[in-house]
Formats: sequence, structure tokens, C-alpha cells
Amino acid sequence: MGKTKRLIDELVRLKAQGNTFQELNIQMKLMFKGIDVKNISEQTLDDPSTIAKIYEVAQAFGVKLAC
Repeated sequence: MGKTKRLIDELVRLKAQGNTFQELNIQMKLMFKGIDVKNISEQTLDDPSTIAKIYEVAQAFGVKLAC
């Protein structure tokens, strides 16, 4: 548990770099993929399809995730 949340946090940190507009842009892109960022927590079960979608979004933004 917790990998989904860590990946989202890392994606936001690397892409947005504190820019609120970019944070919202990332959240919207994830929502279009069916991931409701506001409902993801450290206790959220790590679903392989959700993790794959996060990697897809990261790739679309040109961000390489370390996790």
C-alpha cells in the first residue's frame, strides 16, 4: 500500500514544481484516466492498472518517475 500515493506525489512534485496551475493540470489528466487524486491516500490499495495509468500520464508529461 502507498505506492499509488507516492507516485502521484512524485509526479506532481517533478512536473508542477510548486505551480498551482500545473498541479490542477496533472490532477485533471489523472481524472481523465479514471484516477480521483483526492481519494488516494497512503491506505489506498495499489492496483496495477492504476499504477500503469500514472506512468502513462508521467510519460505524456515527459516526467520519469523513480518509484
